[in-house]
Amino acid sequence: MKSNDIHICAFPKSGITYFGFLLAAARLRHNGIALMPTMYNIDFLLIDVHKMANANPGSIWRDGVGDLFKTHSPYLDVPNAVYLLREPVATLRSYFHFRRQLGSTDSARDFLTGPEGIGAWIQHVKSWLLDNRNASQSLFVTEYEILLADPRAELRALAAQWGLDFSDDTLNYAVEAASLDRMRKIETSFAAHNPVYAQFNLDFVRKTGDRNVGDITPDLVALIKTHAQPVYEQARTRLAQARSIAQ
Repeated sequence: MKSNDIHICAFPKSGITYFGFLLAAARLRHNGIALMPTMYNIDFLLIDVHKMANANPGSIWRDGVGDLFKTHSPYLDVPNAVYLLREPVATLRSYFHFRRQLGSTDSARDFLTGPEGIGAWIQHVKSWLLDNRNASQSLFVTEYEILLADPRAELRALAAQWGLDFSDDTLNYAVEAASLDRMRKIETSFAAHNPVYAQFNLDFVRKTGDRNVGDITPDLVALIKTHAQPVYEQARTRLAQARSIAQ
């Protein structure tokens, strides 16, 4: 790891694929590199530390910022990190759906009360945002819901912290590259030429407006909110306080 490398961190299914497409597209445009992010290349543009564990990163960037590393790990003692926070009900719904696609037969309740469910989400968020005492760590936190509502503003703010100035053209390019329509087409094309991927019928990108997550019943939503919502609200309060101090 180089001193200017940056870890992009999130609990699984917090929107990191969308965020990765935005970041990769913006940096590619800013660097004048004739690539666009795809499902094939995203894991080496935003280097997936789990998938690329034994690989030697090949850096392509010219802007002075190092490589971007994606991780789902709880707190890491790394010098530079970006954390993506998403509200827990939507996150755990999506994660349950994804695990089902991979073949999990756990019931929704077993998943939520098991080692990868509510407790894991709480531990992940607390480790990065509430229990983290590493004041020397360069940390930038973005909320998925805010990112989705105004991706240009969030990208511009992040770039400014990195010492970069993303032009309007760069931001527009990134938003188009990460649009739902384009990402759906990219994933469909990827699956059409990858029979191993296709057999799982995965959808990192929603095929329709809403996923079928009826197994997450109202009582289970209440369970998530009872245990995870207070941690989520505490993290968001910390963010609001930080913004207030900055003003």
